Amino acid sequence: MFPTDRGQTPDDIFAHSRMSFGDHIEELRKYLLRAIYGLLVVLVGGFVLDNVGKETGNDYLGIGRPMLQVIVEPAESQVRAFYGRRYEKALTKLAESQSDPAEVKRVRAKLEANDLDTSTLNDRERAVLRGAAVEMPVILPVKFFDEHFGLKPKDPTVTEISVPLKVYPAQLNYLSNRGETLLENRQFMKTQSAQEAMVVYFKVAILCSFVVASPWIFYQVWSFVAAGLYPHERAYVYKFLGPSIGLFLAGVLLCQFVVLPGAVKALIGFNNWIELDPDLRLNEWLSFALMLPIVFGISFQTPLVMFFFNRLGTFGWQDYLSKWKYAFIILAFFAAIITPTPDAITMLYLFVPMFGLYLLGIVVCWLFPPPHERDDAEAAAADQVAV
Repeated sequence: MFPTDRGQTPDDIFAHSRMSFGDHIEELRKYLLRAIYGLLVVLVGGFVLDNVGKETGNDYLGIGRPMLQVIVEPAESQVRAFYGRRYEKALTKLAESQSDPAEVKRVRAKLEANDLDTSTLNDRERAVLRGAAVEMPVILPVKFFDEHFGLKPKDPTVTEISVPLKVYPAQLNYLSNRGETLLENRQFMKTQSAQEAMVVYFKVAILCSFVVASPWIFYQVWSFVAAGLYPHERAYVYKFLGPSIGLFLAGVLLCQFVVLPGAVKALIGFNNWIELDPDLRLNEWLSFALMLPIVFGISFQTPLVMFFFNRLGTFGWQDYLSKWKYAFIILAFFAAIITPTPDAITMLYLFVPMFGLYLLGIVVCWLFPPPHERDDAEAAAADQVAV
């Protein structure tokens, strides 16, 4: 009889399924390489599609470029709307700035006497200057006068003439800024270094490629993990996987299309309150816009965690309901800590849905009690029938 391996007995039914530590590492390496190869295929394909989309003018073709526009759009649109509202308010200032030439002359003399120091002017005098006209030299072609007025210069060799025109600088500035806003020609997201745009693009491209390739990557990871689980343990994973993904996506979508625009609008509104110009940086906004949806997605697992403990029998719906005040404080503290910004607005955007999901979790636990409670209820009903 041949000797068996140390720690095993001849009748060990799991002997054929046991693996050494080195075999486990080799299996892990195999699945990780498969996952990395899948990620590289998606990443390279995304670069190619981004370039094709750029060359063909199709902004929706690709992975990195379209998603970068989606991430930047909430901040861009809110800053553009901020300046749009400011330009509309400028119309009121322009309407109040109409004044007669004598008053304009008086205010200009006062300004020149004080070495052009505008702090010496009151609000009314500043309004007078906003509505004042100044001369601006303009060069016009001679043929314009010939075609419209039949006027020809005495010297036939002259093709252009210089004409002094009176213009209103405030009106020109308003129209110029208003035109940029309507055309969406001005980009309100700035970079402050030569490499920042490239680094940000690769960050978004790699992250989005990981998301696109995540089914293949998670399948490889799951193939490695599932081999070490019992059938009933794998069944629990299959039951919880769908709701978990659904809650995660719901949190990400809510953050991207509801929370981010609302939070940016409220935060930028403070610039108007204290009269400052918002100047957003691409890299800083990316850190905020990428982190916050992930935080929302993870936080939306609250009812699933409650249901998990309910199935284990650790906490029931009565426990969750009786401790709602403690949950209120804990969730508020959690939202304040986990949000990437210190403002209360973003914290409330996360806390309110989380507390709503906590209440939903109570209802789910009430509808689906743990197995032992259901068995006790059925046994009690059977005893009553027997009696």
